Amino acid sequence: MRGRGRGGIGGLEGLYKKVTADRPHDARTLNVRSVLALENGRAAEAAELIGRAIVLEPAERTYLFHMAKVCARGGWWHEATDALRRAIYVDPHDAESWYGLGAAFHELGEPYQAVVCWQQCLYLEPGHSGAMEALARAGG
Repeated sequence: MRGRGRGGIGGLEGLYKKVTADRPHDARTLNVRSVLALENGRAAEAAELIGRAIVLEPAERTYLFHMAKVCARGGWWHEATDALRRAIYVDPHDAESWYGLGAAFHELGEPYQAVVCWQQCLYLEPGHSGAMEALARAGG
């Protein structure tokens, strides 16, 4: 099992908590803790932690993108689209956010919006394999 036991990501999480025990929970620490929680299968905890990081630094694209990843892993597609829209607002030239937004729209059963997002992804990053494959599957 991934992330369990003394080694792997589970062991890394315990070590990180020990190393940062006396530090205030700044946005960066909360983000790392969220990544570790997500990798250990705790999506709800990961969402709470990254949400706290976003409150501290609401215009940090990395945190918004990670929030979208957490939401996608939890199956919370509406929330994933919200996080990706905010990430795109912060950095409209980020192809990965456009690709992710397309994937979220696809999961929500909104194929037209998904295609538009994947096309924008390709405009920003020609040859983006994920967007090319998604468009081929969608017939767009």
